[in-house]
Amino acid sequence: MTKAVSIVTVSYDTFFFLRLLVDKVRELIGSRSYELIIIDRGSRDGTREWLRAQPDVRVLTAKPNRRGHGHGEAAELGVANARYEHVVLLDSDAHPIDRMWLTLTVDRLDNHHRLAGGVFRGMHKANPHHWYIHPHFMAFHKTDLGNEITLRKMPGQDLDTGELATIRLLDAGLGILGYPIEFCAAFDVGHPHFPTLTAGVFHAWYGTRLRKDTRTVQTETNGAVTDANYLAPLQKRLRQVYALDY
Repeated sequence: MTKAVSIVTVSYDTFFFLRLLVDKVRELIGSRSYELIIIDRGSRDGTREWLRAQPDVRVLTAKPNRRGHGHGEAAELGVANARYEHVVLLDSDAHPIDRMWLTLTVDRLDNHHRLAGGVFRGMHKANPHHWYIHPHFMAFHKTDLGNEITLRKMPGQDLDTGELATIRLLDAGLGILGYPIEFCAAFDVGHPHFPTLTAGVFHAWYGTRLRKDTRTVQTETNGAVTDANYLAPLQKRLRQVYALDY
């Protein structure tokens, strides 16, 4: 059964990737009812002006949180304002590339299966399962927000964004539809692990974070991800493959 869907993403100076996300959602949404909700956290790169001209996009504003990450809280704001029961959360540097992306996830949600998306494997001490649905692409029920579904990072816990949702659902005996996160060779720009593809959704990884937190990204990747050797070649490749004029 094809289900109506609210697609939520958080933006902060991510014009290139966000516009690509919006364009690809429109192309691959099919005939289902949908809405696009963008929570902007104070962009100054033309994102807000472009969004205001898009008739199928609802724009919400969240102030930057100087005391913490803030991304998860902004995502929860978007979900709380969603019109539809079924919600997809996408990172702004992700976008669908296959028409099956919602058939595999949203359309398979039911009373038992409450969450779907890409499986990320980690070894956080607070997560006994050592895997979780990564928040760059999560499909879930709006009514679970604030209960099993929590998108923000919880103070004092060694858990990534969205990880607590996986733990709570599994502990409650509920179902999760997980798909492998695989290297996307079509957009190979020299890194052995990303960009990636999962359940029909592409994710750049670091595509929007690199310019905001350059030092941390370079530390995490041992210098393998920089503007020169990753972001610029990736954007060039995306422009070539999709014939983009922006």
